[in-house]
Amino acid sequence: MRVKSTWHKTQVKTIDEIAGALAFNSWRITKNQLTDLINKAYVIEKEQVFDVIREYMCYLIQCVDRLSYDILDQKKRQELIIAMAKQSADYYHENKSERIGEGKHWHEFIDTYNMRSKDYSDYEFSDGAPNYLFMRYFGEKVQKAMTEVDEKWIIQQIVEIQAPKAFEAIQKSVNTLVAVDQIVSKEEQIKRIKNKIPRSKRKSTRQDHIYKNESSSDHLL
Repeated sequence: MRVKSTWHKTQVKTIDEIAGALAFNSWRITKNQLTDLINKAYVIEKEQVFDVIREYMCYLIQCVDRLSYDILDQKKRQELIIAMAKQSADYYHENKSERIGEGKHWHEFIDTYNMRSKDYSDYEFSDGAPNYLFMRYFGEKVQKAMTEVDEKWIIQQIVEIQAPKAFEAIQKSVNTLVAVDQIVSKEEQIKRIKNKIPRSKRKSTRQDHIYKNESSSDHLL
């Protein structure tokens, strides 16, 4: 599934389109973060990978929620986060089914998201970014998915390096994807399309026809 990661700011986009692009970018950011951890010699076993992925995706959704606070009204913001969580669950389910096996992975992700969403509400952003406690909570959840040999070091790694880096990446996506000319619901977009006048039936705004008639009148006189 290919999703645009950027578009012209003059375009009108739906909540679902923006949520889809943000979910795709969050998945890509998470994969890059896992590669970083592995390259730094952190051990993440096969059965642990998706536990870490789940925590990363929940963290990034929460960051989007805070970043969109001053950009969208409450209704659109809520619609965006719900749509992003559902589409993130789709990515999670599809990939875990392929690599681990069939299961209720979609519901597993949503259940975790609901719990994390409640807990993250106790933590704040400072100066437009997640504060220490916000990132430490994220680190503590990742820690539970790590091997015992690495778990005592992972929180520091997350708080000082991984969490800020992941935030910067998703912040860039939000600034690019949400800052369009207008954001509408899917229903509004369908209504716009139905009410749109076909180009062939639009009135001409050209003035040369008027000038041509005036010229002809002068000639006849």
